[in-house]
Amino acid sequence: MMARWIRLGSPGPSQFESACLRLAESQGPCAAPILAWALGQDAVALASRRHRFALIAPFKYVPGRRERWFSWAAAPAAATYRLFGLPAYVESQALWLHGRNIAEGAVGTAGVCAVIASSFLAQFPGQCVAAPVRELEQAFRLRLEAQHGWQFDTSWPTESETLHYALA
Repeated sequence: MMARWIRLGSPGPSQFESACLRLAESQGPCAAPILAWALGQDAVALASRRHRFALIAPFKYVPGRRERWFSWAAAPAAATYRLFGLPAYVESQALWLHGRNIAEGAVGTAGVCAVIASSFLAQFPGQCVAAPVRELEQAFRLRLEAQHGWQFDTSWPTESETLHYALA
């Protein structure tokens, strides 16, 4: 099944959340799932910088019980960390590493979609350099494809989605 990977640039947390909600509200019940991706802001110190993501999917693609949505969406993120040698795991609607919460998650709905969001650290713990963002993005994309059986197409918001932005 096809899915869409949409890069949203480097918005702040509230702008990213707003953009994801507008994207979700503009989707129909048969729309392809979307992974919205945002790079961490350069103005933020590397140690606290985050690469944000939100999985936006019509309800027919998500597990039936809402309490399972976060683990369903975040398992590929934990698997991505493991590809880089970090034994991350999902617990209590967050990503954890060595018993430490490294990324909170958020689960919500907008229109006919579930919106599940979290983030990646821009600097891996114990390392003094930034995480390789392009490699991280590609590894996450491959883990999502493997977990959910999707094939991503990099895309821009459609004309109707762009119009929905303008009207919001």
